[in-house]
Amino acid sequence: MSTTRYIIVCEGKSERNYIQNLQSFLEQQDSESFTPRLQFNTSNYAIAHNGQYKTLENTYKQTKKINKNRSILIWADFDLYHRDDKKCAQQYREKPKGIPDFHFSYHNFEDFLALHLEGDRFNAWLERGSSGRSHFKTPLHSSEYKPDFETIFPKYIKGKLPDDDFINWNSLKNLKNNLKHQPNHLHPHPLPNQQSFAEFLVCEITSAYPDMLV
Repeated sequence: MSTTRYIIVCEGKSERNYIQNLQSFLEQQDSESFTPRLQFNTSNYAIAHNGQYKTLENTYKQTKKINKNRSILIWADFDLYHRDDKKCAQQYREKPKGIPDFHFSYHNFEDFLALHLEGDRFNAWLERGSSGRSHFKTPLHSSEYKPDFETIFPKYIKGKLPDDDFINWNSLKNLKNNLKHQPNHLHPHPLPNQQSFAEFLVCEITSAYPDMLV
């Protein structure tokens, strides 16, 4: 079986850590054949260290120079683009030819993590995100939503996964089942061809491991 390979340009260390842990998990599934069905790679030079459009564009260009003729994706949070902070939405709409459509977490990496949950913890995230100022419709800044998130993931440290075994077939099934609960990404600054990273991931894993997410 051939391997499908992607290089991921990440907004920050949180995304990179997730990719590395996901890849480690997937390689364990193919340990007998020694040929991974899926390969997601990222590197220090592929970390933008913030989600602003220009920074991500420049990081993509640098990554492309090092990895010619490879499939490269850009994974970023959507909050800056929803609010059009630093004119991110405007710059995205005007992005030059050759820059791929971004794959977003709606709205933040922590929201992406929550999609891996089920039961009371997931319902608590749904309730907190849709009540009060409604983070799901108008994303809050991290300093505003982080205290609520820490009630669902106690002792959460940004840049790390909540648990060593956070990525497993059950949590990936939850991710697939919870796609419909992604925060609303219709907003005052519509973007062309924006993609969901969670949906991309589920599609690729389902294709490579068709019996595991059912």
